[in-house]
Amino acid sequence: MTDDAVTRLQKKLAPKRVEVDGEPYWVAEGDLLLDSAQLAEYAHQREIERAQQKLREEAEQLGVGQPATPPLAALVGILVGGKIVRWRDGAVLSYTILRNTFADEREYRVVRQAIAEARRDWEEACGVRFRHRASLDDSPTTAVSGVKFTIRKIDAGGRFIAAAFFPTDPPDRRRVLIDPSFFSPNLSFDRVGVLRHELGHVLGFRHEHIRSEAPPNCPDEDIAETINLSDYDPGSVMHYFCGSVGSRELSISETDRLAAQRVYGLSLREYTFVD
Repeated sequence: MTDDAVTRLQKKLAPKRVEVDGEPYWVAEGDLLLDSAQLAEYAHQREIERAQQKLREEAEQLGVGQPATPPLAALVGILVGGKIVRWRDGAVLSYTILRNTFADEREYRVVRQAIAEARRDWEEACGVRFRHRASLDDSPTTAVSGVKFTIRKIDAGGRFIAAAFFPTDPPDRRRVLIDPSFFSPNLSFDRVGVLRHELGHVLGFRHEHIRSEAPPNCPDEDIAETINLSDYDPGSVMHYFCGSVGSRELSISETDRLAAQRVYGLSLREYTFVD
């Protein structure tokens, strides 16, 4: 990796730079926040992917029978050490909604209702469990112990509608951030769908449109350390609305459900538990 590659990416993402708790982050892929170290790694992986793509194109032009490199990107999971990333069995994904970060009680209630519907949809799709620790919603600080993640409003200047994290992020980065644009009457996406999408990231799923089957004008993203969990699904909750495909409702599709069950198993509501 060269310093020039990082500098080029910083310049490209400069309009998407935001500060969270006094720390700079760059918004990549629409709703992923990268710190300086992650930005450098992201630039490195993109250089590798471009070099590999160039080699494949040159081989095709020369008629060399080189097998195509399969896309490593669907519902798309994250790999670490060649293994799929997921939360541990029995983990309860508890959260709090920091009331004092919202402009008024109406905004707080809109988010509370939307996240409740979004988590219910994931709980009905696969074997995960969320819990709202409402008793902590009035916490005066953004650093709250006793929960897996926090939900709060932050003015990102419209650089994203909402942003989340992956299970591999450190505990102090586990937060779902809501921009004021989320509350706009002109929002073109379903609010519950936006949070379904973000909870998909929380569960460890990448964007669907990074696959090679997606329209070419969908965002170009880093696909390192990812794995296809299903066939390409333009109706996926994790697919942006791009190239005339995707959905503004961001619903969990049947393909999403089956792929999520590959990682987390059947919905816990499918079982009768006994001691």
